[in-house]
Amino acid sequence: MRSRSLPPVLLPLVAAGVAAWYLRSVYRFRDPVRLPQAGPGDVLSPADGTVSFVRRVQGGQVDQVRVPELLNGPDSAPDSGPQNGPGGWLIGVFVGPLDVHYAYQPVSGTVTRVARRDAPAGNAALGGTGAALGFLAGRPADLLGTRGTLENARLSSVTATPFGNVTLTLVAPGGGLRGTTYQQEGDEARAGFKAAFMQEGGLVLLHLPAAFTPSVGVGDRVTGAQTVVASARN
Repeated sequence: MRSRSLPPVLLPLVAAGVAAWYLRSVYRFRDPVRLPQAGPGDVLSPADGTVSFVRRVQGGQVDQVRVPELLNGPDSAPDSGPQNGPGGWLIGVFVGPLDVHYAYQPVSGTVTRVARRDAPAGNAALGGTGAALGFLAGRPADLLGTRGTLENARLSSVTATPFGNVTLTLVAPGGGLRGTTYQQEGDEARAGFKAAFMQEGGLVLLHLPAAFTPSVGVGDRVTGAQTVVASARN
C-alpha cells in the first residue's frame, strides 16, 4: 500500500502550524544559563527584549501618568517627599514572543512587597499590531501611555537596597499575564536570579531611585541578568 503525500499547496500551512506549536509549547519555555556579574551599584536587565522607553520620573509622574499606580505599589521611593511621590527613572522593556519569558531580579536586596493586580475591564493590546511588528523589525514604539500599559493586569515586587527601593513590575499583554512569581515578602533576593515567569511575554517596568543613572536607550536590545541597564552614582 502506497503512502499518500500531502498536496504541495498544504505544505506551507503544515510547516506554519508546526512552527507555531513549537513556539508556544517548547521555545517560550526555554531556560538559558545565565551567569550574572553585577558590580557594586549595578542594575541588571530584568528581562530579554527591547527598550521601549527611558523616562525621568518627577513628582511621582511621567507625562501625567501616576507612577505608583503604574507600578501597582505605594509612594515608596526614599528619595521623595510625602507629597511629591517617587522620583528617579522608569525603564520599559518589551518582551516579545521570541524572547526568553523569564523575568530576573535586577538588584540584590530584601523583597519588601509582592503584589498582583487584575484588569477588571480585560487586558488590551499593549500597542497594537503595528507596534508589535515594529519591535520585530527593530523599530520600537513608546508603550508608556497606551491603554494596555495603564490598565492591564500586573505583577510587581519592591526590593530595598542601600540606594533606595527598586520596583519591578510585569504588565500583561492583550492575552493576559499568566505570570508566576518566585518571590515573597522577606526574601533576600540576589541580582540576576529568576524573579518570575511571563508565559505570554509583555512589558517589564523598572523603577529606579534618583541615585541611579540609566546606561541604555530606546531601541537597545537587552539580555536579562546580563546587560547592565543602570548604575548608582558614586
